[in-house]
Amino acid sequence: MKSPSRVLVLVVLLFTASAVAMLWGLSVRWQDELRKEVMARAERRALQLSDAMAGQTAAQFALVDHALQDLRVDWVQDPAAVEQWSTAELKSLPSGMVSHLSVVDAEGRVVYNSLDKNKEVFADDRLHFQDARTGADHLVIGAPVVSRLTGQWLIPVARPLYMEGRFAGELVMAVSTAFLAKGLGRLVMSEQDVLILLHPSGRVMSHSVNNSGTLGKAVPLDRPFFQSTLSTSGTYREQGAVDGVARLFGWKRLSGSGIVLVVGLAEASVFAPLDASLTRSRWLTAALSLLLLMGGSAVAWLLSRVERSAQAVSESARLLEDAQKLAKVGHWSLDLRTRDFIWSDEVYRIMGMRRSAGGVTYDDIAQRVYPEDRAAFTDQFDRAIKGGVKMDVAHRVILPDGSIKHVHALGIFEAENGELVRCQGTLQDVTEVRSAQLALQDLNDALEERVDARTRELGALNKELEAFAYSVSHDLRTPLRSIHGFASLLEEEADTLSSEGKIHLRRIRDSARRMGLLITDLLTMAHQSRAEVHPQALNLSELAQAVVVDIEREDPQRKVAWSIEPGLRAMADPVLLRVVLQNLLGNAWKYTSQTPQPSISFERVGQTGAMVEFCVRDNGAGFD
Repeated sequence: MKSPSRVLVLVVLLFTASAVAMLWGLSVRWQDELRKEVMARAERRALQLSDAMAGQTAAQFALVDHALQDLRVDWVQDPAAVEQWSTAELKSLPSGMVSHLSVVDAEGRVVYNSLDKNKEVFADDRLHFQDARTGADHLVIGAPVVSRLTGQWLIPVARPLYMEGRFAGELVMAVSTAFLAKGLGRLVMSEQDVLILLHPSGRVMSHSVNNSGTLGKAVPLDRPFFQSTLSTSGTYREQGAVDGVARLFGWKRLSGSGIVLVVGLAEASVFAPLDASLTRSRWLTAALSLLLLMGGSAVAWLLSRVERSAQAVSESARLLEDAQKLAKVGHWSLDLRTRDFIWSDEVYRIMGMRRSAGGVTYDDIAQRVYPEDRAAFTDQFDRAIKGGVKMDVAHRVILPDGSIKHVHALGIFEAENGELVRCQGTLQDVTEVRSAQLALQDLNDALEERVDARTRELGALNKELEAFAYSVSHDLRTPLRSIHGFASLLEEEADTLSSEGKIHLRRIRDSARRMGLLITDLLTMAHQSRAEVHPQALNLSELAQAVVVDIEREDPQRKVAWSIEPGLRAMADPVLLRVVLQNLLGNAWKYTSQTPQPSISFERVGQTGAMVEFCVRDNGAGFD
């Protein structure tokens, strides 16, 4: 039969092993949760960055598209003036964004190129030309290609041309991949972070780090944005297809074009601030585990020799004190009847106090507790006494020298005859662990502030661009009025001009007037795009009749056959819808000016569910 001391030794060893296992389990769990939290923050940051950069990239392509549409209108009106209007439009775009402009006829022959006007080049083998002649009027953004003129990687952005309703070729602007890569590179935060622009086919259109080495290469089709074309954004973890670096990717799909903007944050840079803290935590856990094992072994050894000599007991007390000193864990005991404390030497060291003959009271301890933590400490202590439950409280203490420490107190209660008489437990100095946690929290806050700062910068840039466009639009009105006025005076007073000269003067005046209308429409659109929508039941027929009256006041001598279907109704904002009708009916009025018998109609063409469709038709210039 085993002796009681041996049984107790086995119990101590089992308890020590269980405590070590629990300590490591809690440490591993805490580290895993911390890594998950850091990863979740990084996912949100990557998604925010991809959304912000996707908006910027979409704005750049929209700028090119606006230029192409303006060029297309100019080409339809006067194809011979291609040199003049192409030069003006290219200068209006940001420097370095577009390398050159090409005009391709219906057979794929490049009939004009702003770089080389003499070299005969064919584009019928280019995918963007094949896409443009499918018959659909849409913006075509091709995969990156090597230019036959410059030898550089370019992204063709095109709009089809139509004459009398038939495909007549395409207008192509060659967007510089280096320009896009430079814009993407401004947001990269570490050397291994990347921003990638992908064509819907999976080809790399621009790369913030290795643009020249990755252009035209295909990204594996197992990426989530290729699995479902209905998804617009998301995140995933993967090794980079080019450099093999493990990254956390956030992606955003641009509406309409299908282009995908991918932001890759290197996991090494994401976890770099955390690795040092985790390493210290593992070392601390290992040290505590070692101390627990040492303490358990010491206690077991002391128990096995408790009957042999008092010297062994004294030695065990010394070892226990050393262990407490290494672990910064001290023992304390409180007499609940007198409120007097008994502290171990380590508790005195933790509290920065010296042992005194008078001892320490509960009131002395309460005064040492940090003022902001004092109420919670007293409340938890009182509730533990009343309930006789285990006390577990973490708080701050103020040392005599004014410094502050973070401590963790554990305590259990002892009762005699049903009355609680004593409480004893441990006090651990956790200042280093808490400091590491606060440092990690500050780092995460700093990263979030950087993301917010970048977002504010993008917002400020958009406002500056809006203010610039507004100012330029107003500044253009004065020279346009002068051109229109002087042309009118010259036409009235120059009787000696030939009929052809008068036609040229009339064209100058009409062009100035159309430019003024275009500026007015742009400013109106800028104002209305920020307006709040207030839908209500409207009679569209009456609204269209009122708009027609305003339009006819511009030229009462013109005769146009108007056909406005009566009883047209819809739920819409009256102000915004009036702007829509002014633009649509105004365009129809403008482009039927050279038609012998102009006719313009406004009618309802169908309904799908709650969506009602209306149409403005005219027989003037343009395409179907």
